[in-house]
Amino acid sequence: MSKNYDVQTTVNDFATERVPYNQRKSTINVALIAAGFCISMSGLFTGAAMAEGLNIKEAFISAFVGNLILSVIGGFGGLIGTREGLSSSRLAMFSFGKKGFKIVALVLALTMGGWFSVQAGLFGNTINAMLPNAGFLTKPEIASFWGAILMMLTAVVGIKGLSVLSNIAVPAIAICATIGVIAALNSVGGWNEITKIVPEKSFGISTGIVLVVGSFAAGASAQADIARYSKTSSASLIATTFGYIIANTFIILAGYLTTLATGIGDLPKAMIMLGLGIPALLVLVLAQWTTNDNNLYTSSLGLANIIPVNRSYIAIIIGIIGAILGAAGIANNFTNWLEILGVGIPPMAGVIICDYYLISNMSYSDERLSKLPDWNWGAIISWGLGIAVGFGIKMGIASLNSLIVAFLAYFILMKLTIKKETNKEE
Repeated sequence: MSKNYDVQTTVNDFATERVPYNQRKSTINVALIAAGFCISMSGLFTGAAMAEGLNIKEAFISAFVGNLILSVIGGFGGLIGTREGLSSSRLAMFSFGKKGFKIVALVLALTMGGWFSVQAGLFGNTINAMLPNAGFLTKPEIASFWGAILMMLTAVVGIKGLSVLSNIAVPAIAICATIGVIAALNSVGGWNEITKIVPEKSFGISTGIVLVVGSFAAGASAQADIARYSKTSSASLIATTFGYIIANTFIILAGYLTTLATGIGDLPKAMIMLGLGIPALLVLVLAQWTTNDNNLYTSSLGLANIIPVNRSYIAIIIGIIGAILGAAGIANNFTNWLEILGVGIPPMAGVIICDYYLISNMSYSDERLSKLPDWNWGAIISWGLGIAVGFGIKMGIASLNSLIVAFLAYFILMKLTIKKETNKEE
């Protein structure tokens, strides 16, 4: 193994170049990282929201179908990352151009970095709600700060840090959350009794699917950042499927069942009420940590493609800023803006997926780099159309609508461009 690769892995994590095969990870390793990314407090809250308008059958169908859609989005994008060994930001160069891709990298950096600070603030508030009288360390602003610093540590190390944490955290979360769900079910008399609980009003399976897909569409669109460390296409698909179909479905249904049984839309709080203090704390800390370090990791990869600074240093800077914003509570004011930015990521993924599979014959060779234009206006226009549809059409799933429109628009525009250039040559 080359010493240069060792330095790159620990410092810059191949932010601007291909991950060599001898630096790839095992299938189970990548699968656990993907699962850690998916398992989050937001998944528990998605499940809690579903409990307000879905019965058990509807909730299970919504969770499965929603995560199946996320697996398709993440699967196609992740396969590109695996085949080319490049991050989401770097892949965008081939479709958006040598300068245009920097806009994609910036949107990814701002969105994921912003969510890092928001999730840090949420972490502090939840710690305080769980342990209101536990002293100085559990004050919202203090817990937000130390929580953000904790989450920053593994993101700074890079894929190795994410891997070590996920190997420990994912099994621990699964065990603790399962204990919490069983305790919640027992509190109402078991499974037969909880199946009798029906919400007063049903908002339907389609809305449930929207909740599931919308909660993680941006993350699925950046799946290449994780999947580029897979050794094979099949390993990439296994990791993505495990992350969404297994891990994300599990955590959403854990939030749903706990809320249905206890009436508390927060699994850690419900677990404390049921006398499970330590498992509750583990679920909270580990679920937030494994997701938020991925947010920071993707953000740092994006900025590393814009400014010539090592990714790990960028992660430290963003992490400290995020810790301060989270502790001050300022980050909560960014949520609406972050949601707007988040709608912009799926159509970006639609352009990249279309370009790779239908325009570029599934090959991004290094020889093509010198021939790439600075700006590919077809990609930028398609991206803009996807965003407009995401916000303008209220039916269906906004993130999925925007991805499909961008995909189709890019295909049409590029085919017209190719035909025009062919006619000129003739």
